[in-house]
Amino acid sequence: MSTTFTFDLHPSGAGAGASAAAALRHGTVSIASPSDAQQGKKRVIETPGCFMFSTKGSVPHLTPDTMRLQDFGGINVSLEQLLHPDQPASFSKWPLTSPFNSGSKFTLAEYLHLQDLILMCDLRDYSSFSAFASPSDVAAGAGAAPSKLVGPNTDRYALLSTPKGVRQLTVDDYLQIVRQYRPDIMVAMADSIVEKPKNPEHKGPAEKRVRKSVERSLKWLDQILLEREGQDGRMEDRRMEEEKKRRRERKEKKRAAAAMMAEQQQQQAQQEGGAEQQQQASSKDTMSEVAESDDTPIAIVPRETEPWKEVAVFAHVLGSHIEAERITSAQETARREGVDGFMIDTSALTEMVDMDQILKLVQTSVEHLPSQKPRMVYGVQTPEDVLKAIALGVDLFDTSYPYHLTEDGKASLYCFGEDPSPESISAADKSSSRNNRWINLWDDEHGDQFVPILEGCECYACHSGGHTRAYINHLLKTHEMLATVLLMSHNMHQFNLFFKHVRESIKEGTFEKHSKTFHDMFGNEPKRTAEKHLAQLVVEAALTKRNQRLEGAEEAVVDAIGTGEKLVKKRPEVEGVEADKTEKKAKKEGDATQEQ
Repeated sequence: MSTTFTFDLHPSGAGAGASAAAALRHGTVSIASPSDAQQGKKRVIETPGCFMFSTKGSVPHLTPDTMRLQDFGGINVSLEQLLHPDQPASFSKWPLTSPFNSGSKFTLAEYLHLQDLILMCDLRDYSSFSAFASPSDVAAGAGAAPSKLVGPNTDRYALLSTPKGVRQLTVDDYLQIVRQYRPDIMVAMADSIVEKPKNPEHKGPAEKRVRKSVERSLKWLDQILLEREGQDGRMEDRRMEEEKKRRRERKEKKRAAAAMMAEQQQQQAQQEGGAEQQQQASSKDTMSEVAESDDTPIAIVPRETEPWKEVAVFAHVLGSHIEAERITSAQETARREGVDGFMIDTSALTEMVDMDQILKLVQTSVEHLPSQKPRMVYGVQTPEDVLKAIALGVDLFDTSYPYHLTEDGKASLYCFGEDPSPESISAADKSSSRNNRWINLWDDEHGDQFVPILEGCECYACHSGGHTRAYINHLLKTHEMLATVLLMSHNMHQFNLFFKHVRESIKEGTFEKHSKTFHDMFGNEPKRTAEKHLAQLVVEAALTKRNQRLEGAEEAVVDAIGTGEKLVKKRPEVEGVEADKTEKKAKKEGDATQEQ
């Protein structure tokens, strides 16, 4: 296991029920960095808790200073969004040593200026694979290239959907990335099923495909764990490649020998039998030489590899919708002692089953995982689903939910463990949203509400003063970036507060009681669709029209390279104006000449 990664479990409250007490967990994830003395210690993640969702290494809509006002201790970075065009084939532009800490390697955390956070890296962005994600998110991959469009993985590589197109990533590529980036936690390369099923009538992948996914992921995991310890994890692959090469060479030799025999038989068809017997003996000798050449033992020399023991490894627990494969994946992954934590993968489930069935499959996986290691899940985002997953023993989630709310112009009102403020409920009742969970600040009725988003909220948007609902409504309708900065700050703060109160309820033994109160008060999240607010559509249409006009103006100016001249191509809508100006100028010059 990693010498720097620690997961400490704390006792739960005595008031919890017997069944709940067995599953409810409260703990701390921490990373002890060798450079703590120079740079200050990293934050910790209290569980149940979250890694911040990011796009291309930054939290969406938050500036660096507003991001650090949040109390989250970690951030999850997707490699398919972050890899440079020359990576992983070449890291020639990547510094060998850190300019901030002499004598150490330059890390991804330093590159992204996230040294104070626990940095986790995974191959894909799984935020769009969620029952809460809208069709537009699934199509757009939450701002990245569409992960849904990649083809199936193979034994040699996994496919990534990057902004530059679909790319192949081999295990060697993965290992090179880890050795260069050195994140705090690396999620092991896995054969996650993100391609469309071959048979359109099937909602999910076939059982054979799921079994292959589990086997392939375990094989890659074994190789990665060996490489982390400085051993050659790719020896078996190179031996198999050498065997394939020999088989190809043997086939070529046999084909050549058979062709030579046929040619000799044709040439000697008229000769005596003795000559034919001599020819057959010669051909047999050639074939025996081909067979003997394959008997030489294959000797693979182990390669010297660079260990990276300071990086923790989380492993995917797969199995799709097939319970038996989920059990196999969980049991086999749990047997690998070098694994530091588990990533319960639900990416292939969102289009075939509902959330209740997804949570049952999550429970199946959790029941076969060791209790002393953390469990994180993708695809469970809304507060009520998070509460159900926590009751099953899940420790870690991501902040995709506040991101999706911000994208829709919504501000959180929900809370856990306490009664919501009467002001927020009253305001929600007046809103066209008609729910107590959030308000949509695109709604016209917020245009004259000069009050904070939520009374008593300590977030940057509500507490710093001057940021009222009316102001944010104005910012949204004028398409100002500050609107989403304020909304994301508020939604992230409320999500963090939600988890804080959940942890307190686990300590006090009141989790089940408050979970029931939460469900009674806020109900279930309305299904998110691709439809946008009418006011948002109007603003986007106006922006599109403006951008087209600006693009037309830029295209009208053509530089005559090499002549030092600039040719101006007039747009149709301004030709009449320019003609009038030219005519007036000529008339003025003529009048001046006559006066002289």
